[in-house]
This record gives sequence, C-alpha cells and structure tokens, in this order.
Amino acid sequence: MIKAFYRSKKWAPWAYGGGALLVASLWIQVQITVAINTWYGGFYNLLQTSGEYKDNSAEGIALFYDKLISLSYWTNGFEGEPSFTVLAFPYVILAVLTGWFTRVYGLRWREAITFDYIPRWRTVEEEIEGASQRIQEDCNRFARIVESLGLQVVRAVMTLVAFLPVLWGLSVHVEIPFFSEIPGSLVWVTIIVSLGGLVISWFVGWKLPGLEYNNQKVEAAFRKDLVLGEDDKANYAQPETIWSLFTGIIMLGVLVQVSNAFSKVHGGFALFLHNWTTITELRSIWKRLHEFERNLDRYEVK
Repeated sequence: MIKAFYRSKKWAPWAYGGGALLVASLWIQVQITVAINTWYGGFYNLLQTSGEYKDNSAEGIALFYDKLISLSYWTNGFEGEPSFTVLAFPYVILAVLTGWFTRVYGLRWREAITFDYIPRWRTVEEEIEGASQRIQEDCNRFARIVESLGLQVVRAVMTLVAFLPVLWGLSVHVEIPFFSEIPGSLVWVTIIVSLGGLVISWFVGWKLPGLEYNNQKVEAAFRKDLVLGEDDKANYAQPETIWSLFTGIIMLGVLVQVSNAFSKVHGGFALFLHNWTTITELRSIWKRLHEFERNLDRYEVK
C-alpha cells in the first residue's frame, strides 16, 4: 500500500510533489484562518462600540465597509489591515482547488496500489480469499479514507501549530476563578477534554477493527456466491448458504476570537475522536490489504 506509491519511481512525482503541493496549500489556508481570527477581534469590537458613531454615522459606516469589502490592502501593496473580502475570497478559491487536487491525489494512489496488485495476483496459483474485493473495493475505500482523513490530519496539525500560541495568548482575557491563575488555561482545557475522549474511544473501540474485518470477509463470500449464482443458480445462491452468512456476531471581539481559536484547537485535538468510526474502518482495510499482500508474496510464482 505504501511502497506501491511512495517507493515507485513512476509515482514519485505524484507521491512527493503532489504531497508537497497539498501541504503548502493547507499551510496557506491555515495562515488565512489565523488572519480571519484576528479580523474577528476588530470587526466585533467595532460592532460593540458602534454607539460611539451615532453623531458621526458616515465615519462608522465607512469603517464598517472597510472591514468587510475594502480592497485597500491589495492596492496599498499588502500594507494595513485586510478586509474580510481580501481574506475570504482567496481562501474559498484555494479550498476548492485543494479539495479537487486531493481527490486526484487519492485516485493516483489507488491506481498505484491496484496496478501493483494485479500483475502479482495474475501469477498466483493458489486461491486467495476475497481477492477481487481486496483489489477493487478495499483499494478504493483505502484511497478515499486516506484522502479524507489524511487531509484532515495535516490540516489539524497545522491548525494546532498556528492557533495554540493564539489561544495561549487569549487565555489571559478569560477571567474565571482558578482558571485565570493558570497560564494558557484554555489550551489545557482543550487538551484534557479531547485526549480524555480519545483514550475512552480507544479502549471502547479496541476490538472494532477485528469485527469489521470479519464482517468484510462474510460480505466478500456473500458477493461471490451471488456472482456465481448468476451463471449457475442450481449450485449457488442457495437460501440456506446465504442465510448462514447473515448469522453471527469579555469584549465581544475578544470573545469571538477566543471562541474561534478554542474551536480550532479543540477540533485539532478532537480530530481522531470525531473520526473514530472512519479510523476503525481504515484500520480494518489496512489489516485486510496487508493480509492480501502477504498471501501474494506467499503464493506468487517466481
């Protein structure tokens, strides 16, 4: 799975060049989200103090529109404070392109695995359980999950690197008994909550990959019996055979900044907790494909 893509000269430009491009794109997006978090502070503080402009509404409206749609940051040679438009539009465009390229990257990884397996499988004389499902379905699901989860992991790590200092600094604005005396209190709260949930999920779901693995073996046998039954209904697709497969087992600006930064950091730490079902599926697929590779090595005709 790994060697077919990352240790192949044919796929090296995609594996490493494409991967570097994705990492760079994600880092730029994270930096933009940090800038947006800073923008929140100024914008919501302006809303909170808008009453100060009741005798000079023109100035207040001008400041409001500068915060939202002004392009002066570009026209002044990237000096000053960027508006929401200057931050949001590049982010949206970059996010769309990154999502598209990630799908292509996952497809190339699947292609590398598939065309590494097929020539080896063709030389095998022994029958390998669920070979067709391993090559078609599991390779596809592996690429899809790695594409989605991998992107989230890289984004989460970068978000933590960027937002942990921000959240640490914002912790001084939260005046709560006991917590206000602890430096970086909000950071410690996110770590305890997220890692606590992760530990609980790990122990509760310890045996789930094995159960999913057994479930997929049964699904493969069910699919194979139905396919064979299309050509020979007398000997395959018998109800009793199929039935056996189914039985078994503050200031408003600071407040918004803190809320946004807290959610970013908590989301980064809680990534594995929120995606535990997906991680379980990935571990199960990894186990099946790894077993398939061992069987290919064992029965391959040299």
